[in-house]
Amino acid sequence: MKSAKVKERRTAKVNFGKTVLWATAILIIWSGSAVAQQSFRDLAKEYGADWLAGHWTATTDDGTEIQLVYRWELEGHLVTVDFKMGDYASRGMIFYVPDDEKATAVSVDNRGGSSKGTWEAQDGKLVSKSERVDAGGNIQKSAAVYSKVDANTIKIALYGVDQYGELNDEPWGSMDFKRQVGKTTKKTDSQAGKQKKSN
Repeated sequence: MKSAKVKERRTAKVNFGKTVLWATAILIIWSGSAVAQQSFRDLAKEYGADWLAGHWTATTDDGTEIQLVYRWELEGHLVTVDFKMGDYASRGMIFYVPDDEKATAVSVDNRGGSSKGTWEAQDGKLVSKSERVDAGGNIQKSAAVYSKVDANTIKIALYGVDQYGELNDEPWGSMDFKRQVGKTTKKTDSQAGKQKKSN
């Protein structure tokens, strides 16, 4: 009888401890979200870099179409990126890391490769530096510089990157991409929910 009461007290203490732990964790998460109200999209607008969102296409000299789609998701805290060129495709995401004060990017492709990198605004342009590892473990570092030509045109120049992370003086090449105005893109769950509420 006595041992049963002791067990009950120990169980009660353990359950109470777990409850306090969960309550503390939830409060930390809620307080963190309350502080972090400014989204990645808000920062992009401040730096005049929100023009990149949309569906862009270009055609190579041999007639191959390149598609680039940038979408804001998760209430503007994330950009998803879809790239397609011939039978090559990749999907990635870009998000802002406040502690690093920079945007981080990660992606994977249909050939078993992956990449990671950073984005930053420089002199009215967007500079993306990345390191790609292919399925065989080979590493290639490169950079892309995005320049806004007008509301419906961007120029993307590709550069090699040296061991210090600096861009080479001359680009490997550049290409103009056109915005596909009115092009339908897949809606996110949050966008679809907002539309239903407004109807």
